[in-house]
Amino acid sequence: MKIILTILLVVLTQNGFAHVGSPEVVMEGTAGPYKLLVSVMPPDVIPGVAKVKVYLQSPVNKITLRAVYFRSGDEGAPEPDPMTAVEGATGQYTGETWLMNGGSSSVQINLSGREGSGELIVPVVAISTAKKEMPAATGWTLAGLGLLLFVLMVTIIGASVSDALAKSGEQINARRRRIRVVGFIVSALLTSLVVYGGNAWWQSWARNYQRYMFKPTQAKSTVVQQDGIAELRFGLDTTSQRKTSFSFVVPDHGKMMHMFIMRIPAMDAFAHLHPERTDSANYRTILPALPPGKYLAFADLVFQSGFTETVKDTFEITSQLTDTIHQLDRDDAYAFALPADVVDNPQLTNQESTIICGKPGTGARLKDGSVMVWEDMTTAPLQSGKLYTMKFSVTAADGKPAKLDPYLGMSGHAAVVRNDGNVYVHLHPVGTFSMAAEQNLSKRIAEPKGVYEYPNAKAFRDSIDRYVRYLSTLSDTARDRMLMSGMDMPAGTTENGMGTMQHDNVVSFPYAFPAAGQYRVWVQVKINGRVLTGAFDKTVN
Repeated sequence: MKIILTILLVVLTQNGFAHVGSPEVVMEGTAGPYKLLVSVMPPDVIPGVAKVKVYLQSPVNKITLRAVYFRSGDEGAPEPDPMTAVEGATGQYTGETWLMNGGSSSVQINLSGREGSGELIVPVVAISTAKKEMPAATGWTLAGLGLLLFVLMVTIIGASVSDALAKSGEQINARRRRIRVVGFIVSALLTSLVVYGGNAWWQSWARNYQRYMFKPTQAKSTVVQQDGIAELRFGLDTTSQRKTSFSFVVPDHGKMMHMFIMRIPAMDAFAHLHPERTDSANYRTILPALPPGKYLAFADLVFQSGFTETVKDTFEITSQLTDTIHQLDRDDAYAFALPADVVDNPQLTNQESTIICGKPGTGARLKDGSVMVWEDMTTAPLQSGKLYTMKFSVTAADGKPAKLDPYLGMSGHAAVVRNDGNVYVHLHPVGTFSMAAEQNLSKRIAEPKGVYEYPNAKAFRDSIDRYVRYLSTLSDTARDRMLMSGMDMPAGTTENGMGTMQHDNVVSFPYAFPAAGQYRVWVQVKINGRVLTGAFDKTVN
């Protein structure tokens, strides 16, 4: 079986990522008494191997990992595999686990040591996003070996019914020669049938793989403008591979959808919006006072199974909009970012939504007069593939450390976007994963039953809509307390968010930039009940 899987990895081709260019899952959390940082790089073909790295602050005696699927749960999971300590790197471990089936999955990490034992569930989306081409040299080599095997097989079978039956030194007569020819012909036909059958089986497998290879859900964005107010209508493609799952979308941080929009190509105008669901496949939101232009929309969805997807689309604003912020959702926020080297021109910077991108040594000034600084940021480029903890501190206008309020149950949110729009991720202080996905996967693993049975779609959707409407009636304090108490937080979380969400003046985000390019990092915090946005530009090599 492993040989077949290895061949599949060699033969299948073409790069692609489900989460808009950010496939790596980074999670900072606690497993019992242990605080750890986990990085999971899922494979781009299924079946495939997920590569896992763990960084620990406390020593352990044993650490294991295994893949657990939402569909089959704990009963269908394989035996755990041990992780290996990285030589010369204290507290670092590496390991691999096979992801055999596509869909919502997770990597379960178990630790044991002198301080006790612990467990952490890392959500992983297992999907085939690539179809790999076989190298030409490998193809010709295998074709030559196949032809040689064919000739040998025909020769052996033909000789076995003629020459092999003759006594030593006996002359092969005409009858034996005819038998040999017949043997060659029959063996050639049989061998050809075997080759044909194998090729038919492989082509059938390849077509099936192509059919179920991940295809991003498409959307149609329509802007309806009237009296200076613009409503963005966002419709999911009802022919999508996941059309039957649209009724099973669940809230993340209390919102059915998190949408980040940016004007292209400058990536200067930005908004973090929370569209409301009108039916299974359609959402609507009111656009704030964004300037005219073409916009990219990144819409994050979380399904009950823990499967997450970012749906990407474009739309255009044709005229200046009036300020309609909070008309539909009180947690919406927007900003217009000027380059870091812009002259401090009051005509530009005094606008309510305008900020200046941060740069080393100066930080970014927020609209309430406070300053956000990317700690340890220098002018040197960052490196792709390297795991960073991006730490941002906020100082109030009076020079004292600012007090960050919870923003949708977190100490902050961030959106990382490459300037071509082909890399995007919504970051939290605990990592790149969805907390709703982690919660649902943890509940699923705790259930004793095997294959999961989905509830009635309409009843489930109605119950979720009632829950979201209930959250909207709560005060910010009551809602954040509910979100942080465990409804949308990872297992083992405290109200301080696993040690990274202590609401002082610092917020941090673990992330590994997947590819080189020019990036803009939008960071959002909440101070005195007001959502504030900072922006930073960074080069990644």
